[in-house]
Amino acid sequence: MTGALLSRQCGRQRPAAPEANRTQAQFPVVPPAKAGGAFLAFAAGDALGWPQEIPRNVRSSAHGASPRMEFQTWTRRTGGRFRPYEETIGAGEYSDDTQLTLAVARSRTNHSADWWKAFMRVELPRWTIYERGGGGATKRAAQAWLAGSPPWQSGKMDAVRRYFDAGGNGVAMRVLPHALFLAGQDDSAVLVHDVVRDGAATHGHPRALVGATACAYAAWSLARRHRTLGFGELLDLLIDEHSGWGAFPDMERGGEAWSAAAARVLDEPYERLWQRTVDEMRQLLEQARNGIRAGALADDRAVLDDLGCFGRFKGAGTVTAAAAAYLAARHAAQPAQGVLRAAFERGTDTDTLAAMTGGLLGCLAGDEWLPAPWRDVQDAAYLRRIAGQVALGPSGAEQRPVETPAATQSILTDLARNGDHEVALGESTRVQATALPDLKPLSNSITVHAWRLRTPEGQTLYVTRVEENRRSRRAGPPKAEPSSVRRPSSDPATSKSDPATPAVSDSGADVAVDQGDALYAEFQRQLRTLLSNGPARPKRIEEALGLIPLQVRKWLERMEHGGEIERASRNPVTYALTRKTLL
Repeated sequence: MTGALLSRQCGRQRPAAPEANRTQAQFPVVPPAKAGGAFLAFAAGDALGWPQEIPRNVRSSAHGASPRMEFQTWTRRTGGRFRPYEETIGAGEYSDDTQLTLAVARSRTNHSADWWKAFMRVELPRWTIYERGGGGATKRAAQAWLAGSPPWQSGKMDAVRRYFDAGGNGVAMRVLPHALFLAGQDDSAVLVHDVVRDGAATHGHPRALVGATACAYAAWSLARRHRTLGFGELLDLLIDEHSGWGAFPDMERGGEAWSAAAARVLDEPYERLWQRTVDEMRQLLEQARNGIRAGALADDRAVLDDLGCFGRFKGAGTVTAAAAAYLAARHAAQPAQGVLRAAFERGTDTDTLAAMTGGLLGCLAGDEWLPAPWRDVQDAAYLRRIAGQVALGPSGAEQRPVETPAATQSILTDLARNGDHEVALGESTRVQATALPDLKPLSNSITVHAWRLRTPEGQTLYVTRVEENRRSRRAGPPKAEPSSVRRPSSDPATSKSDPATPAVSDSGADVAVDQGDALYAEFQRQLRTLLSNGPARPKRIEEALGLIPLQVRKWLERMEHGGEIERASRNPVTYALTRKTLL
């Protein structure tokens, strides 16, 4: 995004940004118990629902189990059809929902006015190294930011269209930090501004953005309340105050480049599409309210079915937001039951639904209701600590410089060293890395290495690296890449759908070579660095960049055709930067 996002909201002037490193006394705008309860319940719902989400990926009894408060260790099948392997997920470990929520929270608390720059330039690209279970649209966008360009500025029209078609719940699931951070603001326009700004970094369809603003508005309203919530009252609030979360945002969200890209690929003006989506969201909330009027006899599964939670739109931002609001309103008096209902409603996006439901109920009821096992969810101490920082609001945010993240290949190379050691993730971020036993491959052609990283703040990150065994290849060095940057599988059992219209496979047909613009741009950048030291043979390029020969040959031909590189010699073949590139 080249310009400021939403310089105004509905004609109202946005309040001035908080001053950096304010020195006045810092008092939480949200009670720490509410903030901590919301973060812990969010992560617990994520951890409980993750093994229930995609049955074909689970190789243990965790899937299909009766609802229970305790976390379970389970085995996950991942890697797609060509590089399948099994990964053991420890009891209470969370997925991408909590990972990205923490990424937003760090951006807000550490970088004040530059939070969005930190999120898109540091947190999203870095997440590609350690993501667990990420949705297709978010991963594609993260790869684009990793390559240095917004997803709506891809060179391929199909990629831009996919960005504007992305209407999944990948935005709504990460809005909790915004709601708590801005709970002291009386004008909801500030909240909507920041949620849309965050969301547009990965998703372009109003289904993603409107679902996110509605969920954020619900959490923001609950965090500000000082009394208990009546049965179904949250749905009444969202319906009655739809102008607070549904107002059309200023079209400066990404500058002229964003608006021009939207106009090129959409069949109607964005404002009209936004308003139709707001109407859709209101209708979903009305359906939820009708379902809750049955009182204690309300059939949760039937209501969720009516909302579309088990159909082709189950991962849509609007559907998941309406479902989370329903479960929070329905189970306000028994919050744990609401989270369990979401986590074990098999056939829907269980981890995201349970996480969002838990976050809303934590904003309502604090932390006293949390069952004992949920207080030991992965990184519980860090979750409480960063929740407390978020609860301070803008006055407690720091203005740290936005660092330059380390290159993916540099991190992976550093991880390959033996023993426990420190690894640099950026100019000022170092983590403690511990090598784990290799994961179980489901193909003889690969080896899968794994590491556990521990940040100084206390978050745990897991990184896997897939290597193609040398004996399975005719030529060239082993292929090595983080599992999160592999081309997404077309098998719907291996990745989340992220729909705006009927769910579409994350990648289409599986292919051996990925020529996506984001990864190609990263290849260009790394190759320029390598060739700046002199000509190199293709084999040297393969070894240095950790790519298979076919991939390297295709991209070298593309760069040669574009005049960026040239053959410095024919026998042996070597490549060098052209004069144009050097200039």
